[in-house]
Amino acid sequence: MKTSIKTNNLILCITILCLAIFASCSKSDNDTPEPKVYPEENPLAVYLEKTGFNQTAIPFEQRNPFEIGFSFKPKVKGKINAVILKTPHNGTNIRVTIWNAITKTPLRTLILPSVVAETEVKQTIDPLEINPETEYLISFMSKIYYLRRKTDESVAVYPVEAGNISITKCHSINITNPSAQEFPQSGHFNFYLGDISFVFQQTE
Repeated sequence: MKTSIKTNNLILCITILCLAIFASCSKSDNDTPEPKVYPEENPLAVYLEKTGFNQTAIPFEQRNPFEIGFSFKPKVKGKINAVILKTPHNGTNIRVTIWNAITKTPLRTLILPSVVAETEVKQTIDPLEINPETEYLISFMSKIYYLRRKTDESVAVYPVEAGNISITKCHSINITNPSAQEFPQSGHFNFYLGDISFVFQQTE
């Protein structure tokens, strides 16, 4: 009888131990954390506010097209999910380019088929990965854009921190050959030409 009781107790202990191990493994498998999804960011509004370039906006229409935009560096690894454009007049087939600002080469080019005056148009893209080790530039080519500046026309101090994006300069270039892509070399510190921006999302 005593042997039977000992055997039964041993079987019970082994069973409890097995159940505990199974439960532990199952819990470990089920407790794998979901990957964190970070919020999307558009740095333009913060940039305009911090520089004071939201104080005055003058609609411009030039005889020749300009390539205009701003250079920036992400503070964290992430991706660009969309581009955003607003102009003071209606426009069609507006070219937007995202550049590697160090090599001055296009990374992504797209055409916005139609832009309605004073209305933001947002176009999603296949996500473009960007990282803190590289400086980038986003620009668009158009004869029509906003000239934004402070009321006292003073210069802004760069870089301008806008969330996870550090904006380093406003750029432009007068385009002589619209079919070619020309990197906007010239930098400006007392005004911003636009409005062009993007949707950024941190990935890690």
